[in-house]
Amino acid sequence: MVNSYDDTIFSLATAVGRSATATIRISGPRAADIPKLLGFARSEPKIASLRILKYQKKKLDQSIVLFFKGPESYTGEDVMELHLHGGQAVIEGVCSALSAQEGFRFAENGEFSKRAVINGRIDLTEAEGINDLINAETEAQRDQGLNQLGGALRCQLEKWSNDLKGFGAHIEAYIDFPDEQIPESVLNDLLQRVEETNRELIDFTDDDRKGEILRSGLKVAIIGPPNVGKSSFVNWLTKRDIAITSDKAGTTRDIVEAHLDLGGFPVTVADTAGIRVSEDTIEREGIRRARIWAESADLRVLILDPETIDDANAFSDLLKSGDIVLVNKVDRAIIDKKTMDTVYSLVSVKTGYGLESILSELTTIAKKRMGTQGLTTITQARHRARLNDCLAALKKAHFGLKNNADLELIAEDFRSAIYCIGRITGHIDIEDLLDVVFNEFCIGK
Repeated sequence: MVNSYDDTIFSLATAVGRSATATIRISGPRAADIPKLLGFARSEPKIASLRILKYQKKKLDQSIVLFFKGPESYTGEDVMELHLHGGQAVIEGVCSALSAQEGFRFAENGEFSKRAVINGRIDLTEAEGINDLINAETEAQRDQGLNQLGGALRCQLEKWSNDLKGFGAHIEAYIDFPDEQIPESVLNDLLQRVEETNRELIDFTDDDRKGEILRSGLKVAIIGPPNVGKSSFVNWLTKRDIAITSDKAGTTRDIVEAHLDLGGFPVTVADTAGIRVSEDTIEREGIRRARIWAESADLRVLILDPETIDDANAFSDLLKSGDIVLVNKVDRAIIDKKTMDTVYSLVSVKTGYGLESILSELTTIAKKRMGTQGLTTITQARHRARLNDCLAALKKAHFGLKNNADLELIAEDFRSAIYCIGRITGHIDIEDLLDVVFNEFCIGK
């Protein structure tokens, strides 16, 4: 974003389309001028008032207006909210009137939240929590977003940042007095505290990516040979016909994704092309995509049938520990399970036999892979990358303390560790990072 923060920004803050009500949010130095610009009487801050909006002597709407005086507002600036009737003509009329004013412009993606971060109303992790909450589709995603919005991650990061600042302060003190040696008791205490923080960071990052998976959803690839019932299984899971089914092998050529809510946890199921040796160019491309999706998935469900049980080894390069293997169409043949690998589960998509048990197993796996032990968790890849950088710097500082390294170098390692945490919370000058984060937001936030 290259726009000036001196501009007054506005945007529709509610969903696009006809509705009972629509909210236009306005923030910036000229937000307080809205009553004069739209011809209505000013109301006291934080008092909702019914007003007639007019522009160029023409009535635009009968609206509820709400003014927040900065810094006691979401963005930290003066903010005006216009709660309009939700007709498209009403919204366009008000937006056109605002666009015609000097110093006003449409907001960029996430610009309201970006200004809130810049003005110290929230930090970056809380802003990301807002975006996650807006995009939450399941109960678990909602809870995670609320926890992050409530400052759970920020508080934990601030605790570590303060610890690191304390460590650095000890070192800086002895740098200022070069003739003084660090007493052994002080050094041992400092080493112990650094080791404790190091263990806390390692334990925190050793979380199997649960928060990140919860944020995006558990990826489950349905794989297997052609015509074993993969598409029928996906249709059964979703309770609708999202995948074409046919007795003809090779019907599925491309990836068909479906989103599920299993016990409050988000799951993305992908119906993939039947994997086999093929001379058909299009089918080969579908098989290539199927393998790529399966390799990157969090879980794979291999489906076979009585005729392809012996082909299971052909998928050994894709299967990983914890994956599910099903034998479908057991209604068509008698199968002696004693002669099979115990990890196989017998099902019949046609009759429903065994399917509820598989659904229960998928739900259990989703809870295990995405359930968190506490309120604080890593939800973004960028959080993990910066915490790993912090750990690396902290380990260097610890090594330096134990080996009597130059105090200037040790102090720099502590500063680097603090900087890494600041990159997560946004408590450093990181304009480029702000653009990356807020480009993912909707306009009205």
